[in-house]
Amino acid sequence: MYILALTGGLGSGKSTAADVFERLGALVIDLDDVAKTLIDEVPAVRDRVVEAFGPIVLAPDGTVDRQALATAAFASAESAARLDAIVHPAVLAAVSGALDALALQGEPPRQVVLVIPLLAESPLFLEPVDAVLAISAPEDLRIERAVERGMTRADAEARIALQAGDAERREIADHVIDNDGDPDDFRRAIVEFWEREIQRRGHDTRGDW
Repeated sequence: MYILALTGGLGSGKSTAADVFERLGALVIDLDDVAKTLIDEVPAVRDRVVEAFGPIVLAPDGTVDRQALATAAFASAESAARLDAIVHPAVLAAVSGALDALALQGEPPRQVVLVIPLLAESPLFLEPVDAVLAISAPEDLRIERAVERGMTRADAEARIALQAGDAERREIADHVIDNDGDPDDFRRAIVEFWEREIQRRGHDTRGDW
């Protein structure tokens, strides 16, 4: 089982790349989705989040209001780090358990893509992966894409300011694909990367997995 980490900043094109990989046959696990599930469904995680940020992040029904949590967490670098310190170890434990379970299947998936937006900020997620692919794009273009998806410009700028830069992501990446041009060209680049680097992988598995 070959495990690829896919990372990139807000608006870089991670979701598009993940969709292409999934269509090509990879099992895709988005760690943002795992984090949301843990906050929603694991009381120990939810309680620590509420303790850290206060009842302001709770909806009237007692669940965590994701927008309120995002507003609180992205208010400063310190707030973002506080949330990461709660959620990231829990996500790593959950994903590691899932990978262990997959490896024990009679026919485990040959290629797994872990979508890890904050990989440069949280290198603990490097532990289970075989290689890292970073998606890069100019900051102004990433802001435009985020605004097109419904985010305010101020919110997009604030979130990007709290993230690692493309230079930091390149430092931990084995491969980098730029997404600063035509969307179809980007998709073709992802397919070419798959055919060149990933398609043949999966039988020469890591010992830990």
